[in-house]
Amino acid sequence: MKNFLAGCFTIAGLGLGAASTFAQDADSALVEQARLLSEPRSEASFIRQCTVEPARFPGLGEGVAAVPAKIFDNLYYVGRTDVGAWVIKTSDGLVLIDTLYTPEDAEQIVDGGLRQLGLDPADLKVVFVTHFHGDHAGGAPYFRGKGVRVMLSESDWSELGGAPDADSIAHDGQTIMVGETPFTVVLTPGHTPGAISLIFPVVENGVQHKAVIMELSPRGGIDVHRDAVAGIEHLGEITGREGVDVALHPHEMIFDPVARDFIMSASTRAAGSVNPLVIGKDSMQRFASMVGTCWKARIATMEAAQ
Repeated sequence: MKNFLAGCFTIAGLGLGAASTFAQDADSALVEQARLLSEPRSEASFIRQCTVEPARFPGLGEGVAAVPAKIFDNLYYVGRTDVGAWVIKTSDGLVLIDTLYTPEDAEQIVDGGLRQLGLDPADLKVVFVTHFHGDHAGGAPYFRGKGVRVMLSESDWSELGGAPDADSIAHDGQTIMVGETPFTVVLTPGHTPGAISLIFPVVENGVQHKAVIMELSPRGGIDVHRDAVAGIEHLGEITGREGVDVALHPHEMIFDPVARDFIMSASTRAAGSVNPLVIGKDSMQRFASMVGTCWKARIATMEAAQ
């Protein structure tokens, strides 16, 4: 294996074991192309997405409740240290993205976090769930029980017993307005067949930005990865058109450690300090291209192994 990682960063530094198989085993040119697209902030993602069998990062699945925090003027974090839950304040109530592991998490961490932040859980109008896995959808029954509209893609609802009604199905390209705030749904399959990413505006000191919460990391064989490549290219087109300059992920610790550290400490943020979650439009597009290129390299590796 060509030592293209030399001088860039160390695998050990990111807690990855030596047993990981890099996709460049089959197509080193694609992995090199992805490396050139990678930036310091996306090094963790470059290793994870360009690895055929990604290693488990230390601490994943071992999280505790994070300190609730305001991270933009209209965006709040009410999740755990290992998996996120986000709340957006609109002119007509609150929107939640992801629900943590259990109904107890939803009540104690999400609702409890909202109260600590001075927000009323009764103002929740819509809950988006990025995909059906238990660490994201486990709290959904709590909110459904309170009469809140919960939205997943149709194929991911099928893993949870089916959508309760047509208004609960999130469709690719759909824009849901909550007050004056638009939420655009983008189907990004791979991690699950119906995983969705969400684009919405955030505000920092009166300046509007566009944010995306992306669900990445395909699970499966060649066909799953081909769908995932099409999905990330689709997302890249939309984020480029929308001018997205804030990139977020439900598991920041395996996506962007800088973002994770900021989110975990945002409750003590000094007024007027720089918000590192704003990465810029060019970096967002480079990231999407890097991820798609890594997945193409994975496909080449899997095809060569057949």
